Amino acid sequence: MSCRRLSAYAFENIFIWKTLFSIRWTVARGNLCCFFEDQTGCFMYLPPLGPADKETALDCFRFMEEKNANRDISRMENVEEGDLGNFSGDLFRHYKKGDEYLLSQKDAATLRGDRYRHKRNLCNYFEKNFPQALLRPYAAGDRKAVLALHQAWRREREARRADPVYRAMLQDSARVLEAMLASYEKLEGRAFVVEVSGRLAAFSSGFPLPAEGPFCVNFEFADLALKGVCAWIFREFSRCLTPHSEINIMDDSGLENLRQAKFLYHPSQTVASHTVLLADGARL
Repeated sequence: MSCRRLSAYAFENIFIWKTLFSIRWTVARGNLCCFFEDQTGCFMYLPPLGPADKETALDCFRFMEEKNANRDISRMENVEEGDLGNFSGDLFRHYKKGDEYLLSQKDAATLRGDRYRHKRNLCNYFEKNFPQALLRPYAAGDRKAVLALHQAWRREREARRADPVYRAMLQDSARVLEAMLASYEKLEGRAFVVEVSGRLAAFSSGFPLPAEGPFCVNFEFADLALKGVCAWIFREFSRCLTPHSEINIMDDSGLENLRQAKFLYHPSQTVASHTVLLADGARL
């Protein structure tokens, strides 16, 4: 596979959605096609992977159209900017779904310069006030404690925001986390925990993109009563990622609070994710 920068192109980020969707694969005209299906309908999590072929795309839309009552459900998500040319002409339309944020691994690991002063101060505060803190790799025996920590973190987040979309996302994240931890030893991911006085206080995980792409951080949560712990685990995790020049900290899901949190790390660039649909009036 050519170098990809969107997190969706890692197997790990497809596999962990199996608790929310029925995931199906097929090979069509030499292209690998990945379909997600739930009670609302069927869509493609990725565009066909392989040689660019308009007929393959049309075959995929025909398959989805047979399953979906609403044409707008039939779509290809996570299409990178450079692939939009494969969907030109009158048959397709597309829109930008969002951006994923990329950081320099070196910047995340060192937090040098005035722009990272706040993050450095948080790390320094945490180290001063919790000198017994220990960062170590996640182990299978941590699973129960990690899930309990996520539940406590999620409840605190829900108490702060009444937005039903945000709360639904938090609930979905709990199920995805369970799926990831249940198969962690079989996946090519990395995860770390922070212990404070023998108690699990933070968790962070991620996975590499193929072909020397960025490392993607998909989970990070902590006991929010421990000031600085989130900044500290992110810095320490980043220091372990020296083979990767970039870290993808994912998208903001259209939420302003998440966007602001990600921009505190001063992303070096963003990578756009697009959704492709059939054009209005297109006939298959």
